Amino acid sequence: MGNEATNSDKWFQTDHDRVYLDVLKPRFSFEDFVGYEDVIEKFREMIVVPLKYPDALKLAGVKPPTGVIVWGPLGSGKAHMIEAAADEAGVNYVIIRGRECSDHPNVIHQGFKYAREHRPCVINLMDIDWLAPRENANYTWADGTEDGKPDKFGSPEVHEAVHEEVAKVAPIEDVICAASCYRMDVLDQAFTRTSMLGRKIYVPRPDKRERAEIFKYYLKDVKLAEDVDFKKLADIAEYYVGWDIEALCRKAKLSAIEKSKGGPIEVTMAGLLGAQKKVRAWLSPEMVKGYDHIRAEDCIHKYNF
Repeated sequence: MGNEATNSDKWFQTDHDRVYLDVLKPRFSFEDFVGYEDVIEKFREMIVVPLKYPDALKLAGVKPPTGVIVWGPLGSGKAHMIEAAADEAGVNYVIIRGRECSDHPNVIHQGFKYAREHRPCVINLMDIDWLAPRENANYTWADGTEDGKPDKFGSPEVHEAVHEEVAKVAPIEDVICAASCYRMDVLDQAFTRTSMLGRKIYVPRPDKRERAEIFKYYLKDVKLAEDVDFKKLADIAEYYVGWDIEALCRKAKLSAIEKSKGGPIEVTMAGLLGAQKKVRAWLSPEMVKGYDHIRAEDCIHKYNF
């Protein structure tokens, strides 16, 4: 796994609490995901192959991406997929938790400095649209809600630090910054230049087949009643992301444990439907239309290697 930092189970000792910045051995692999085959293929093309086979790319006359913007709804698995790409590439992995760094430009500098000094490396820069928003960005969806808008944006110093550090690593072929965000349309467009974060991967909400598979994944460790219908569950979870489905399954399990009073448990369809009433979908119909519109209006070329 790359350099000694990832050969050890010890946390990298930074000047900051791990809430802001971590260097760690990747905990996820692409085998941990259900569905999203086309999306995972993009991660392999844009992150894994350039880091794992750099000499072959050069012989083929192919220039690797300068960086990647990974965007899509909250809870769709973006950060875990970036981590899985680092795992498959066999490189060091740095995660900078953007939301927590809104007033800490020194954390940004330290994370990128570590990545440059411990190449090859993947930098997972989370919440770049919150750290470096477009001026006068409009977070309002068509229904008037502002779901996904943070309570605080990055300071001007943080915005500047992110721009400076992304520009530094962009030409370094064995360091890939994968910056995640929730909405492309509110990000400072300076970051989308080919010389900055020149490629994009969109991670959408799961489709019906994928929702059924996610339910199966989170319920695989418990006994299920014969009436559990995964197709029906996928239908009623139309606006759920992966996090929502995980929360629904967890609530159904807890309810079954409570009813069993510590004995053997069985999760029923009624229990799952009851849990669904208590777990609000993060997405709304208007948000789904909004995401579809943002993706449709974006330049298609940057979604290909």
